[in-house]
Amino acid sequence: MALYLDLYESLKRQIISGDYETNDKLPSKRQLEKHLNLSQTTIERAYELLLDEGFIYSKPRSGYYVSKLEVLPVVRKEIEEVSIQKDKKTYDYEFKTAQVDVEHFPFDMFRKLSRQVFDESFETLVNEDSKQGLFELRQQIATYLFNSRGVNASHDQIIIGSSTNQLIEHVVQILKKQKFMIEAPSYPPARDVLEKYNIDYVKIPLKRDGICMESVKKSNHDVIFVTPSHHFPTGTVLTIEKRTRLLKWAYEKENRYIIEDDYDSEFRYFKKPLPALQSLDTENRVIYISTFSKALFPSLRMAYMVLPKELLQDFHQLEYIESNTVPIHMQQIMALFLRSGHFDRHLNKMRHIYKKKISYIIKRLKPYQNELTISGEQAGMHFVLTVNNDLTLEECLMRARQNSLKIEPMYTYDKEHKAVSFVIGFGGIKFNELKKHMDVLIDTLTM
Repeated sequence: MALYLDLYESLKRQIISGDYETNDKLPSKRQLEKHLNLSQTTIERAYELLLDEGFIYSKPRSGYYVSKLEVLPVVRKEIEEVSIQKDKKTYDYEFKTAQVDVEHFPFDMFRKLSRQVFDESFETLVNEDSKQGLFELRQQIATYLFNSRGVNASHDQIIIGSSTNQLIEHVVQILKKQKFMIEAPSYPPARDVLEKYNIDYVKIPLKRDGICMESVKKSNHDVIFVTPSHHFPTGTVLTIEKRTRLLKWAYEKENRYIIEDDYDSEFRYFKKPLPALQSLDTENRVIYISTFSKALFPSLRMAYMVLPKELLQDFHQLEYIESNTVPIHMQQIMALFLRSGHFDRHLNKMRHIYKKKISYIIKRLKPYQNELTISGEQAGMHFVLTVNNDLTLEECLMRARQNSLKIEPMYTYDKEHKAVSFVIGFGGIKFNELKKHMDVLIDTLTM
């Protein structure tokens, strides 16, 4: 279990069992960091979970305090069991952002390719060792990116990693003397990596058409992390006009870079997708990162990065990188999956399935447009749902728990977000289960 979940469970047990009383102040993040040897990011995540579930409340510039017991979301006989064991609360309905639809994945073909790899490539499986990843896979990714996203890259610029987080770590290490900018709200791994390495960064506010370019220009920071195709978590798409302005900003000074996370660009439903930011770059200032997690399945643990050629030497000089962390047999299977055309066919099928899902969701929400506003639904596998009636965030979460519904507040990603909003992931819900999920969601968030 992740460290922040351990801390969350521990604090929750103490609150439920009465070790903390109503309105008791919890230890500060700095105190816990010192006594438990945990990072402030870990502690902040644990407190966010407690806050989201109503166990604690916050006072500006003061800290976190224990809520009244009668308004806690868990007030049942099971409390004693929960205080002794880990929380076994399960939900009948979940709108998770990290899940994809695996019901239609071609597992038979994947198994066939797996057998082929082990039958024909045993020597390569034993001897292949490259920091950047399998040569054939990098070739296939370069071809795929050019055809699908317009990305200009040769195989020698591509680096395979086990996750987006790992690749961001590589970039941060390469550019560690630089000052960074991230979107606000931001993709959590980018922020977490910067804090892990104590890298200076500022948050750039988001507008309806993407990041605020005025704030970018006013900053004295020279590296910016963006999710232009489908911002996480708001779903905003960076307009072509702002993309060109952002590139122009990067060209105005040496050693300015844009890190583009194109994490779910394969899925755009109602409009023609904009090209990747990297495809518009004429001066090698964009570092392109993406993953197979959304297109295939998260447990594949395979991401990739296109690094400008002038930064490749810096990558190879990173001392702690000895070899690639993605198992070589999985790289070979993925190379075959791409080369055979099965990947493209799978993507085409999943675009149709996800479009069918989001179209149904939009249809179901339309009668409630005075109470619920949907945004960011044009692409990807999540959207933002804002509650415009008199329900508070705490009331929505309470009702959700009573309905065995798991939804994630926007507050999780943006502490300054004032509206009652939720980040709704729909990718992993089977279509034949979507109606009941929507029934419960609508019942929870409407008056």
